[in-house]
Amino acid sequence: MSRITPRALAAVFAAAAFGCLIPVSAMHLGDEMKWGDGPPTLPKGAKAAVLQGDPGKAGPFVMRLHAQSGYKVPPHMHSMMENVTVIKGTLMLGMGDKIDEKAAKAHHAGDFVAIPAKTNHYAIMKGETIVQIHGEGPFDITYVNPDDDPMKKK
Repeated sequence: MSRITPRALAAVFAAAAFGCLIPVSAMHLGDEMKWGDGPPTLPKGAKAAVLQGDPGKAGPFVMRLHAQSGYKVPPHMHSMMENVTVIKGTLMLGMGDKIDEKAAKAHHAGDFVAIPAKTNHYAIMKGETIVQIHGEGPFDITYVNPDDDPMKKK
């Protein structure tokens, strides 16, 4: 069994103290989250809040998506990896070119999923659901069926 030396312990405390001095560049309290309409690239009905960065530009971003039960995002893919954490509710996530609710896997609050770039997938919300999405922008979306693209329905 290894023993923690006083020097190692001091280094841990110094690192923790130094971490407290680093300024916070983004802080959002749950009750004060500013929600707006979801991006026009997603089906209507969702709300979104950008926590950090700009999903439409190059660079890191963090955003949340809030939707009611039954909200669906048809099969699609992104050119960059998509990282999703379920904050509230249940996200049914499936892989493939067609929605198959029986094949979709349930992800609950606290669960994390990393979806590789250019992987076709779809999402269905069960109950009121909030997910956090983070990755490298620009965050794009290409629908498997072009008729599912809300941008083309205008």
